[in-house]
Amino acid sequence: MYTTDLDLVVLSAGPVYKDGEASLGPDEVLALEGVGTFQGVSIRERFSQLRSRGKDVAKLAKRVHWESTRRGHASLTTSAVLFWEIINCSRLASMLLVAPVFGSYLQESQRRAPVMRERILTPAELRGKDLETVYNRVMDRCFESYSRLIQLGVELEDARYVLPLSASTSLYAALPLESHVYLIRKSRGAIGLVNEEIRVIADRIMAAAAKTMPLLLDARMKFSSRWCYYAPTDPLRPPDGLVRRICGDRAAGEVELLSLDYPRGLEELLKQGVVAEQMSGLLRVVTVETLSLAAYHQAIRHRTVPTTVESLVEAAEAWLKDPEHSLVAPPRIRSSEALLRIFVDSCGELCDLYRTLKEGGEPEAALYVLPNAMRIRAIRIYNLFNLLSPMGFIATRTCSAAQWEERALAYKVWREVERAAPWLRDMMGEKCMQLGYCPEKEWCPIILRYHAYSDEAHRRLNEPEDP
Repeated sequence: MYTTDLDLVVLSAGPVYKDGEASLGPDEVLALEGVGTFQGVSIRERFSQLRSRGKDVAKLAKRVHWESTRRGHASLTTSAVLFWEIINCSRLASMLLVAPVFGSYLQESQRRAPVMRERILTPAELRGKDLETVYNRVMDRCFESYSRLIQLGVELEDARYVLPLSASTSLYAALPLESHVYLIRKSRGAIGLVNEEIRVIADRIMAAAAKTMPLLLDARMKFSSRWCYYAPTDPLRPPDGLVRRICGDRAAGEVELLSLDYPRGLEELLKQGVVAEQMSGLLRVVTVETLSLAAYHQAIRHRTVPTTVESLVEAAEAWLKDPEHSLVAPPRIRSSEALLRIFVDSCGELCDLYRTLKEGGEPEAALYVLPNAMRIRAIRIYNLFNLLSPMGFIATRTCSAAQWEERALAYKVWREVERAAPWLRDMMGEKCMQLGYCPEKEWCPIILRYHAYSDEAHRRLNEPEDP
């Protein structure tokens, strides 16, 4: 299966409004709601007034959207939402698809679902070329290594580290039109590295938007200037040295604190019990972190943590120069010489294939062979929500049910923060510390550090309430 043999279905688009036999789509609804900012009446009244005067709602919508977007307003394009699912897109593409912060995603997990050989995709760029045969031979051996690790008792979440970014995934997304603009602009070749898969995905999303909200889409796409979109974190770009210029060679396998800033008086207010949620953005922690692509893919979906990541090409070049120190091997694999040899040999073949594809004039296809184990550096920004909330990064990622690498990173962030701001130490903690109970199916001893707990308490606190 090729990377362009994907299935993208738009499930619905909104908002919609029905009044008797009349039905209004996103173009008309949002235009009427936009007019409503000048008239304090309901959409029913505005629609009724227009019909009574014989006005054409579509003409009104076209004018409203044109005038709004040309001023740079995004309130209407962020209010029009597309709900879609995609089957058999690559993990490479999904790294970009789940990056917009104004969106919500549900993604198939390689931690829970085994990957079959047919779901390791072939880049469309290699279709019918001699390098396609070379590529597929390596993918066969890579899958054999993955399967062998599982047969030898390695958990799915650890065996997946040898899989390449060409392994496919499924994804559900709810995104406003505005969050699709960067992808569409990128697919037209203006931004960074663009492969055929990205073009196909962007074309299908644009076709769905043209069908469900044509006036708004047309007005928005005609508004074009430098940086006229909210750019998500994009690892699919040429080398630019961004992270290196800011951080140098720091965070080689570590989490390092770059800065921790907050206004005077914040510490005392928190100690006095003033609600932290009203001050969340007043504290800013900036770190540089080195993590595997597997962990990065999970990290980028934690949308409340702004992230700047280095180019995949730069990370791959570091891998080529120093393969031994540019890979994250799971502890379970490191614990066995036999398992580690399978891991190292498989990643080594992918490294050779990356070099072959790049030297063969296929740089876009080469990115698909990067293994989940490859290290990449990211600059991340945490606020009080992510340090103290039970839904924030520290609490959710230090839970014993969290993925081991993300969990280790979260603990390192925690320790870096408490060294710089000791007064925050007792406020941070795992999810169970913040909640007062364990929400997982099975509870672990961590909660005993903070609360008296037992099987009976766990059962009682997790019983669903009667409706």
